[in-house]
Amino acid sequence: MKNRPPTLTVPLAQDLHFGVTERSNRLINYFLGGYFLLGLFLAPFYGTWLIAVGVGGLSLIAYYLVKVALPDSCWYQYVLSVVLGIFMAQFIYQMHGMFEMHFFAFIGSALLITYQNWKLQLPLLLFVLLHYTLFNYLQDMDMLSQPSNLHLQTFTAHILLTGVICFICGLCAFQLNKYHQIQLIQTEQMTLLQDAARLTIVREKNAEALEERNMILESIGDAFFALDKDWAVSYWNRTAEKILQKTKQEMLGRNLWDAFPTAVNSVSYRQYHQATNTGLAVHFEDYFALLDCWYEVSAFPSPAGLSVYFKDISERKQSISDLKESEQRYSDVFHFSPLPMWVVNLESLAFMDVNEATIEHYGYTREEFLTMNLRDIRPESGIASMQRALDQGDSEPDAIAHRQMVHRKKNGELMNMEIQLAPFRFKGVKTSIVIATDMTERLRYTKAIEQQNEKLLAISWMQSHVIRAPLARIMGLIPMFIDPKTTIKEKQDIGEYLVLSTNEMNNVIQQITDATGSVPES
Repeated sequence: MKNRPPTLTVPLAQDLHFGVTERSNRLINYFLGGYFLLGLFLAPFYGTWLIAVGVGGLSLIAYYLVKVALPDSCWYQYVLSVVLGIFMAQFIYQMHGMFEMHFFAFIGSALLITYQNWKLQLPLLLFVLLHYTLFNYLQDMDMLSQPSNLHLQTFTAHILLTGVICFICGLCAFQLNKYHQIQLIQTEQMTLLQDAARLTIVREKNAEALEERNMILESIGDAFFALDKDWAVSYWNRTAEKILQKTKQEMLGRNLWDAFPTAVNSVSYRQYHQATNTGLAVHFEDYFALLDCWYEVSAFPSPAGLSVYFKDISERKQSISDLKESEQRYSDVFHFSPLPMWVVNLESLAFMDVNEATIEHYGYTREEFLTMNLRDIRPESGIASMQRALDQGDSEPDAIAHRQMVHRKKNGELMNMEIQLAPFRFKGVKTSIVIATDMTERLRYTKAIEQQNEKLLAISWMQSHVIRAPLARIMGLIPMFIDPKTTIKEKQDIGEYLVLSTNEMNNVIQQITDATGSVPES
């Protein structure tokens, strides 16, 4: 029994026919427009305007009317075959039987190849045969005014030549359609083979994925088990064996609640039932008293049952408990410190927490502080210096810094504060804890001492320079005054100089007395 040749599937054949037809229709539209314009171009030679417009226009109307009226039929293609023959006859008539116009029949036959339907050659061939016959008959009867250029031999040659051309074009259309179908059949078969190959690959990948899944479930750090709709265990990995102290052989096929009866009505029991009833995953923590352990559990429902991941978090629970105790100790140290302390957000500069000493020292309530930022406790003149300090802190984010700053109380009073800043994370936010020491009184006394020292330096300078000059004059004049050789006139002059030097010294002493007065309060 011979194998039947492969055929195209119906959808693929329809797609083939539609694609070929659409491409051919677009091509024919251009040629029909060109034929009509060619008729208008030929009209002036012999005054055939009526033929060019009438015959050419009616031919186009007939073609497009059939195409629109029968959109799902191929009849318009047969009409097209006749229309191409009519245009050939029109051009022959317009050019008074010019031999070259007969070649438009061959052009039309070649155009019809694009539809890949050999039967379209038949209407054109019949029309050409009818035209040549009628044309020859009318010439023989002397019923045409055009000169006779078509003899019997020429007529026969034209008919044979046209038949051969139409046969060749029909054969080309047939072979083109045949090879096109073969190519598409091969493409379809190749597609089917590729689909089969992809299906095989998918099955192999699924098998590999299943094996890989089992390997992953056995190697993950979390314990895992799977349950069917009846709560029977269908999978139990090694970590579950270790944590729950039940082997895989013990658990596979066994009802979970029969294996752990004390877990009935526990948090896990209620959460598992909630997941299966709602179809939504659940995440929770549960304490298993039998093993004295805390577990973090995630359960994911599916049409097949329930998949459960869990891990022992007993150490983490203990760490959290220790951390809470540490936080409480920090809170006590922070809130009961006698020095002002606060925590500030390093990005927004907002106060995140303040202790009682800060509230008492600055005069704001805790609620007011928690709506403020660092700029609110700085005078306008200190904002720029604060920004420079922050920029410096950005370049050394982990360093403990010491700063001297001017702060402002709620009543407007300014204070000189010594600031110590240490970066740390507070409630998950990058912050800095600040300890402030009020240096206002200390700086006031330091300033007073510095002023007193300046005055003492001035007194020392007056003693070493200003007093020395009149004293030296007095010491030099006294020996001259007591000298017996000094005349009375000279003694009078010396006495006047002594009085002047004494007055000058008295003025200097008075200035020293004034400078040693009490230091004014700042």
